[in-house]
Amino acid sequence: MTAHETSFQKINSGKKALIIGSAVIDVIVTIPSLPKTGDDVFAGTQEVIVGGCAYNAGNILKQLNASYDLMIPVGNGSNAAHIKKQLTLDGHEQMLRDIDGDNGWCLCMVEENGERTFMTVPGIENDWQEDWFDQVKINEYDYIYLSGYSFEGNSAKVLLNQLQNKKEETEIIFDPSPRVREMDKAYLDELLELGTILHCNQDELLALSGQDDVEAGAKLMNRKTNKPVVVTLGGEGTLIADHGALKHCKGKDVPLVDTIGAGDTHTAAFIAALLDGQSIETACVWGNDAAAKVVQVQGASVELF
Repeated sequence: MTAHETSFQKINSGKKALIIGSAVIDVIVTIPSLPKTGDDVFAGTQEVIVGGCAYNAGNILKQLNASYDLMIPVGNGSNAAHIKKQLTLDGHEQMLRDIDGDNGWCLCMVEENGERTFMTVPGIENDWQEDWFDQVKINEYDYIYLSGYSFEGNSAKVLLNQLQNKKEETEIIFDPSPRVREMDKAYLDELLELGTILHCNQDELLALSGQDDVEAGAKLMNRKTNKPVVVTLGGEGTLIADHGALKHCKGKDVPLVDTIGAGDTHTAAFIAALLDGQSIETACVWGNDAAAKVVQVQGASVELF
């Protein structure tokens, strides 16, 4: 396989995923480096787009012809109006519309090395309610994706309560997000015992495991969840801990523009492969190849084919 070939493909599966998370407005700016307190820096190439982990994942799943439902709360304010319009343009079904309040927005600061830092003003997507699930039959899905950005405060309690209704064999794909240190440990422990595949980056893994070594942390979390643990390593690929063993799936060396949406893209392609009946290793290769596509463009919107 050459650097320009990809492993992923459009699928035709009777299995279905539920995508739980957010859509927000992303304001993307480029900066030389993050300013220190009291500094004043000029930013360039401003772009305003719809983003958010669940929204980004949905766009990848749609391109891969996966069967999924997007459970994204959309309010009735100005940000929500923009999001609602974009969801319609993208061809996504909207399960939660016209909720009282507005969606949040995020300032995405991209440094010259491609790394990104987010500053988020949260909206209704951070305040999940029990009645939002009245129209959702949790036990009809084969995989459930959950973004950690939605798993804080009372929202974590609401989501845990609803996830108890899933089929026993349904696996949760949990992407903890950089906010993992702000989450309630008891709620996290409960979530990880629900048949949860942990899909995270190195920093998130170390925060969750309390270890200072990625391999040791992955093995520890694998023992804790009794499910595969998937750790994205940027251009180096992906580390898998499963049944106490470690495996490394190599990534691709590609030009880096920014890393916005790389994790979401990896997770979505990973889920599509699982829906297609592929192995964990193959699912990680699909994720690596899809993520290699998105880091070569600005923002999280990418055409896979």
